[in-house]
Amino acid sequence: MKSSSDIFPVRLLRADIWDDLAEDIYLIKHNRDKDKTVEIAVSRLSMADQTSPPGFPVVLVHGSFTNKGFWLSAKGRGFARHLVEAGYDVWMLEHRGHGHSPHNKSYQTNTVEAYAATDLPAVHEFVHEKTGASAIWLGHSIGGTAIATALALDSFRRPPRAVALLGTQVLRPLWYLQIPLVPVSLRLFVRVKKGLDGRRMNIGPEHEPAGVINEYIRRHSLFGRWRAPSAKKDLLIGWRGASVPLLGVSGSADTQDPDKYCQKFYQLYGGPKQLLTLGRSQGLSRDYGHVDMIVSEPAEQEVWPVLTQWLKAHVQR
Repeated sequence: MKSSSDIFPVRLLRADIWDDLAEDIYLIKHNRDKDKTVEIAVSRLSMADQTSPPGFPVVLVHGSFTNKGFWLSAKGRGFARHLVEAGYDVWMLEHRGHGHSPHNKSYQTNTVEAYAATDLPAVHEFVHEKTGASAIWLGHSIGGTAIATALALDSFRRPPRAVALLGTQVLRPLWYLQIPLVPVSLRLFVRVKKGLDGRRMNIGPEHEPAGVINEYIRRHSLFGRWRAPSAKKDLLIGWRGASVPLLGVSGSADTQDPDKYCQKFYQLYGGPKQLLTLGRSQGLSRDYGHVDMIVSEPAEQEVWPVLTQWLKAHVQR
């Protein structure tokens, strides 16, 4: 089978029609990780009867314990559909072992640093090859962390047009991780269990590997820092030196990644930035939490239009 890319091996996994939506799912085998079995699924969404050229490309990156279903439900509803209807060329990346991305050989040792160093840049290059444009990236939670890490590592060979981080932070000290021996015990537990299963914990449909969980524990423990051990870099230095336009969004009722720490993280960014807290104090109908800032009927009415307007401004600049 001929590759769908001239950059690296890419195969079309599926081509589906969902009522009035069309979806092409590609598997990218970029061969840039030391584990050569890594393949990343990225889905391109459009209207099935679309006759006009696709609009500006937007890449969506989901958070932990989930997949592209965060952006597009099984019934074809969600923020991804909203963007397609608004005229954007929508691409949804799924992390290793999530959704249509297969488990790689060294799945248990995967990290967000690895995603940021190899997977995101490869998807960015593939989308550019297909569209001729440097996409805008939006990431929720750990998806935002992956985008931020890629910016701090300067992983993108061609910078994105802009990025939006939703409910993303790397600074919050977790009280239980400040207790001596607790972080070590948790890392050992996670290593033995080979990760955490979102289904058993009733927090999502996906499993997270031990490497990602232990990376999180190290970052939020006593004396923890946002670092890239493989690259031997303090990522806050790269974060302060990045220049891609940023939209930093947080929910005033978010208990997982609280507004206080999200906004502090966004303020440390060195490039042009626009910060937004979603809550009643900003004139919205409710105080938004970690998930309902995107996945809820109120978000559809209040938050999605704000994000779409921000996208429009950066497409036109």
